[in-house]
Amino acid sequence: MITRLLLDQAISDDSSQVLLRSKLRAVSRRMGFKDAVRERIELVCNEIISNQLKYAGGHGLVQIWECGNSEFSALDLFALDYGPGISNLPDAMKDGYTTSGTMGKGLGTIQRMSAEYEFYTLPHGLAHDSPWHGTAVWSRFYVGNKPPSHPFQYGHHLRAYQDDVYNGDCICVQPSKDSVKWLHADGLGHGKEAAEGLVGAEKVLDSVTPLDGTLQNLSHRLRGGRGAVAMACEIDFSAPLLRICGVGDMSAFLICNGERKVLNFSPGVLGHEHRSFELIELPFPKQALFITASDGLRRNWNLNTFPGLWRLHPQFIALLLGNVATRNNDDKSIFVIRSTPNKGAESGKNR
Repeated sequence: MITRLLLDQAISDDSSQVLLRSKLRAVSRRMGFKDAVRERIELVCNEIISNQLKYAGGHGLVQIWECGNSEFSALDLFALDYGPGISNLPDAMKDGYTTSGTMGKGLGTIQRMSAEYEFYTLPHGLAHDSPWHGTAVWSRFYVGNKPPSHPFQYGHHLRAYQDDVYNGDCICVQPSKDSVKWLHADGLGHGKEAAEGLVGAEKVLDSVTPLDGTLQNLSHRLRGGRGAVAMACEIDFSAPLLRICGVGDMSAFLICNGERKVLNFSPGVLGHEHRSFELIELPFPKQALFITASDGLRRNWNLNTFPGLWRLHPQFIALLLGNVATRNNDDKSIFVIRSTPNKGAESGKNR
């Protein structure tokens, strides 16, 4: 699975757009987007920049992400500002709505041009328990056709400490028709040695080995090195059941029925001393959301910290949390998954 941050650009004035547009054109060309799609990508980017300059007072950023796996290749634009927020987001998404005397087609253009999208706002006056207020936008474009549908949606955020080329965190995902398994690991420390210790970690993940066996196999691979903490997880959507097995300082959160359940794991380090692995099995109803993360994600948030966020696309949730709820002195990794909403209730083009 590819997750690469290609550019993180502050948008403070008109001159800050030059590097962003140049990088976007180079990336879209390298990834193989058709000319018509590249034009749509640039239009969306222009609308995002315009909105930040108009309403956020030069306090915003735009990120370019490259994402993909064996089924798809995509370019994500993620924008975040620290402006006052939008008091009425549903109205703002309609063509013709404006508070600045313009034509009012900004958010509507993003909706029409994107393969998938999300908008989220937390107005300043409502952000009592949040480390952030403002507006965030996610827009995705696929190279070629949109991937086949699964009974689940997932998203991830991976970012190395100080944007190093080496990231000591890794997320390996193995989807199938009615289930998905993933390995989420954090090599001790950060930098080259932490990353090299987890090279090939995806080889321990298969459809046959039970979760505790997956962690045991990873522990064998890590002997003689720094070691790592990790989780092996599986969701069977036909049951539906969540199974999780972990060791060390990792985070896992099950969000369901308006509550957040925090899952903790026994202390230890794979490749060194650790206890036997305990398998946790929980129901996973259709409205549930599950988040796994390394210790780069802070734990001092709750559902009210970001009201209304949890119904949105997992990729958007991962990117927002990764930007506003993480520590800046370590590698970061977040994985978010949920059942695919029913048609008519799902985010993006079908809502």
